[in-house]
Amino acid sequence: MNQTKLSLAKKWFLIGLLNLAIVALYGSLMRYKIAFDFPFFHQKYLLHAHSHFAFSGWISHIIYSGIVLVIMDHLKPEQIKKYKYLINFNLFVSFGMLISFTIVGYKSIAIVFSSLSIVMAVLFTFAYFGDKKYLPITHPSRRWILSGLALNILSALGPLYLAYMIVTKTITSDLYLGSLYYYLHFQYNGWFFFGAMSLIVYALPKGFPNLNKYYWVFISTVIPTFLLSVLWSMPPMWLYLLTLFAALLEMGVWIYMLFKLAPDFKKIKFGTPKWVNYILYFVIFAMTLKFVLQTLSVIPSLSRLVFGIRPIVIAYLHLVLLGVYSLFILGYGFLKGFLRPTPFAKIGAITFFIGVFLNELFLAIQGFSAFAYVVVPFNNYFLFTAALILLLGALLLFISQIKATNHTLLNTPHHPDNE
Repeated sequence: MNQTKLSLAKKWFLIGLLNLAIVALYGSLMRYKIAFDFPFFHQKYLLHAHSHFAFSGWISHIIYSGIVLVIMDHLKPEQIKKYKYLINFNLFVSFGMLISFTIVGYKSIAIVFSSLSIVMAVLFTFAYFGDKKYLPITHPSRRWILSGLALNILSALGPLYLAYMIVTKTITSDLYLGSLYYYLHFQYNGWFFFGAMSLIVYALPKGFPNLNKYYWVFISTVIPTFLLSVLWSMPPMWLYLLTLFAALLEMGVWIYMLFKLAPDFKKIKFGTPKWVNYILYFVIFAMTLKFVLQTLSVIPSLSRLVFGIRPIVIAYLHLVLLGVYSLFILGYGFLKGFLRPTPFAKIGAITFFIGVFLNELFLAIQGFSAFAYVVVPFNNYFLFTAALILLLGALLLFISQIKATNHTLLNTPHHPDNE
């Protein structure tokens, strides 16, 4: 990897860690407002700011950056400039949403920035489609990137329709939930999944079995499995059976793929500390759990019950956002050398992992207690503690990379070429 590319990757991942810390800060602030009396800020405004920034400023920022790092090997320096502008534009839009949602909520200025995030997705997709001819047809990431970008744009129909209902004052409970779950599905199971897979296949060594043969299953099931989120709307029987088949197929192929590839994974020498490998193993476990839970939701009565209990929905969303994609990004960053696995970084990563685990544990307790109509004392305080641990872990990770960068600069011999 050339020095220019590595420097750019480290910069983008460092910004991503800062954004992750901001996401964790907002999560902590919301948990504090629930556990204690804190009159400042509107909880719903903070929620919108937290979720939009997590999607755009954290996960999407890294996936966009990762895609650029994949394709830039095949582009000239002047062709790469537009992607740098787009990455910066996405960061501008992300912080615009963060600030506007925090102050005014879902009002005009926030809707403008949300719309600009859709414009960003379209512009990036057009830029990539224009340059994909430089990426060899046999490149393993090619089709995963194309699908991820397309699904990212497709997901935008959800918030666009939601904004339309808000502006026209035609919003209803079912349409609101339908639009929200539509967006979440095509972000989590579309853009995030295919974007992450494009980075995975890019990171695998030559000679590793081709994962593209599994691609067709995941791309063919991504639309039918959306109905898992809206089974409470009582779709026709043929649609329900299609959804059931798609969910079972997706889970079955994922588990089959893991068993099939396990011997090959054992042969890979990643060159990273064991704790980084353990993070990636947990990501695989969390993703498998996600597919299992998703398949269980085909039971209509269970689906209606689960989607009616907010802590369980939040637990599932955080399982995927934190346990799968956030930990994957950290593991991927360390694996590719974009993040330095220093002892300080190890402390930060383990702290963040503990925060993820505790957050899921306390949300699960809250959710299951709701089934039994039992109030668990102090659980809100426990959730606030988990949020603080997540924040501490994110901050330690960010500081560890600042220290690693400064250490590298101090120990780099002075030479005119370095200026």
